[in-house]
Amino acid sequence: MGIRFTLPTLMEQALPVLEKLAQNGFEAVFVGGCVRDTVMGLPIKDVDIATSARPEQVLSLFPRCIPTGLQHGTVTVLHDDVPYEVTTFRTESEYEKHRRPMRVEFIDRLDGDLLRRDLTINAMAMNAAGVLYDPFNGLVDLDKRVIRCVGDADARFQEDALRMLRTIRFASQFEFSISQSTWRALLRYRELLQHIAMERVQSEIDRMISGAHPDRALQLLAASRLLQHCGTSLPVAAKLAEGCSGAADSKSALYYPFRELNELEDADSRYGAIFMALGIPLLQAEETLKALRFPAQRMNAITAILCMQAAVDNKQKDDLRLAWTYAVLHYGEESALRWLSIVHGNKQHVLHSQTNQLSTWLNSMPAVTLKQLKLNGRQLAEGLNKEPGTWTGLLLKRLLLDVALDKLPNEQEALLKQAQIWNIEDQS
Repeated sequence: MGIRFTLPTLMEQALPVLEKLAQNGFEAVFVGGCVRDTVMGLPIKDVDIATSARPEQVLSLFPRCIPTGLQHGTVTVLHDDVPYEVTTFRTESEYEKHRRPMRVEFIDRLDGDLLRRDLTINAMAMNAAGVLYDPFNGLVDLDKRVIRCVGDADARFQEDALRMLRTIRFASQFEFSISQSTWRALLRYRELLQHIAMERVQSEIDRMISGAHPDRALQLLAASRLLQHCGTSLPVAAKLAEGCSGAADSKSALYYPFRELNELEDADSRYGAIFMALGIPLLQAEETLKALRFPAQRMNAITAILCMQAAVDNKQKDDLRLAWTYAVLHYGEESALRWLSIVHGNKQHVLHSQTNQLSTWLNSMPAVTLKQLKLNGRQLAEGLNKEPGTWTGLLLKRLLLDVALDKLPNEQEALLKQAQIWNIEDQS
């Protein structure tokens, strides 16, 4: 009999689903991440169930179902308005382009279902009583803090090349090592990553960079040179491998900032920090993000950080405030704060010693957007007795700059008076 664990609340709430399947003669167990995280004492995010019942049998047993992926045996069962993915025990074979199984066969044995999974720590199951079923020694690997493929690593990576990225993600997430056999297989078959859609690659990388240990993920990505084998070329890939080549040396100029990534709160700031640390030009950063199919909003947020860097780079102290203020107004306060958090955490950055001064300037700006200006376009046009036009926006931006530089108070009367002076000067 296996080790017994106390089920977390989310799994307890799913027990009626398991019990109904069992009452009708079917085996049903918890599988996947919820089991792994329960064993590790971590909070679980969702609950997955595997069963010997066929999809049509699951549909007939539960009144509220969504036929999520019947061809792969998955039915989403709604219990108390909570969705649970219930998947029939299955084997997979004849993978198309090293990703998608062309043949799925439903089976009656749990062992066969667990055998198709990627890693031993993800190939454990737990019954309704909390008893662990662990045919591939996932618990041993958890204790040893090792990431290992289920069975033959060569076969696992040839079946689904995305598993190589998942291997690195889990190793970084839990700060585990990767077993020699699994690592060697990853290096042997890394060129198969070219068959994986870039959206899937981006999803895995994003989870690494958003995770608890992005520095560890970057070390492993660099050491494996995995990203150099994507279907679409990533300009950052070779630079990453070069930049992390001194990863064992904590004083390495390029590697050092990666150790500070954990301190940055959001993923976009972390991407900005990575590009800055590697010295990636703006155009190459944009190419990398486009290749990874980043949505436009996130691309703009990340590249704005690099634009902030370019705006203040190599500026003398006398010019720094003007350049900084221009950049804040153009790229936004949020981009400025992200850039500041990156530079503040990197003591080797040339402007690290200036971050307090830059923060003071930012905090003292009475307005950083036109909406915050105490004068709008209509009021400006009326005050100058002119028809509104493109000139109003240009003049308001000029006023905003002076307000941000503390040369002009953010008061309607003062703003209008200055606009009148400039208007007269322009006409003379």
